[in-house]
Amino acid sequence: MNLSVAMLSVHTSPLDSPGRTKNAGGMNVYMRELATELGHHQTNVDIFTRWTNENTPRIVQLSQNVRVIHIKAGPLSPLHKNDLYQHLPELIHNIEAFRRYEAREYDVLHSHYWLSGVAASHLARLWDIPHVTMFHTLARLKQLANPYEQESFLRLEMEQQLIKHADRIITATADERAQLIRYCGATTNQVQVIPCGVDLKLFVTHDKQEARKILGLPLHQPVLLFVGRLDPFKGPDLYLRTAAMMEEKAQVVIVGGKLYDDRDVEDLQKLARDLGISHRVHFWGARPQEELPMIYSAADATVIPSYHESFGLVAVESLACGTPVVATRAGGLTTIVKNAKTGYLVPRCPGFFAERLDALLRDRDLLEQMHLAARPSVQHFSWKSVADQVSNVYQEMICESAQLVAQ
Repeated sequence: MNLSVAMLSVHTSPLDSPGRTKNAGGMNVYMRELATELGHHQTNVDIFTRWTNENTPRIVQLSQNVRVIHIKAGPLSPLHKNDLYQHLPELIHNIEAFRRYEAREYDVLHSHYWLSGVAASHLARLWDIPHVTMFHTLARLKQLANPYEQESFLRLEMEQQLIKHADRIITATADERAQLIRYCGATTNQVQVIPCGVDLKLFVTHDKQEARKILGLPLHQPVLLFVGRLDPFKGPDLYLRTAAMMEEKAQVVIVGGKLYDDRDVEDLQKLARDLGISHRVHFWGARPQEELPMIYSAADATVIPSYHESFGLVAVESLACGTPVVATRAGGLTTIVKNAKTGYLVPRCPGFFAERLDALLRDRDLLEQMHLAARPSVQHFSWKSVADQVSNVYQEMICESAQLVAQ
């Protein structure tokens, strides 16, 4: 049965480079890779996202059977995601106008993040089709991870409404599923656990010394790596404070943000100067996915000091490249990093990170053991497996809808 799926991602596009802005990260990779794999299954996928640049074509063919469709909603310029809710009525209207123009019928709506879920809920009622959502991050769970995290009442309320009305909710881990049920009122039959994936053909191990030569890194000094959005919730500041506390004077690489005119980068550069480590901190900006395997392979360890991760795609990518991970003991990271086998899980405190990283960098035998164990530990996270499981969810919802109609 060939399906036609409408995906919604209002605040960020699958065409955006992860890490370049605060809105572009693992979710962008997830949408792009999942849609591409679904396309290989002969599923037609249209990904609707807000149009932010007049020079961007309205329709971009992402891959076989997969299109990215830019929809006008507000000005043709980037907006902070907190300013997008007011433009959702226009987005909904223009998506429906596009569907009518193309005489297109969709079988399923699949939304990503709460803003997309709000729009998808309206369209699901209009089109009378099932709706599955993936939050990627939930305000309530972020607050539990960091009580000082400020989240709007609007977002908290809209997420609760989505949980109440969505036909299915996909989570990346059993832990996130349990929290949705315990703290947010989701039902057991509603929430399906489907881990995220990694491109195991792209993310492979490269020779460490060769990688460092290519990247211009010292051959015989320890190298630490941070990859991701430079959002305080991800902890790049804690990463720098950790490096400053360590006895091992490692090279400190940050992959994320922009190389020019980036306030977050400037703040972190100032912090590095204040900590007295700026001479060994390297800001490389966000890099294309194709360059990341070489970067991961050059590092001795990838550091993930987030308050919380629903899944932890960076951890999977790093391990697929044979690089151990030292991460916060929180969220999905606890299901990916095997403590003392493929890395370490520690409390979110610079002192704990520094102690574990120092111990790891001093024990070359342990580092090698973790390197050898890393890739086998994540080989089950293939995008084909993810797409197969998501397709099954689509089929289940369609069958349930048909049974309701028959009654």
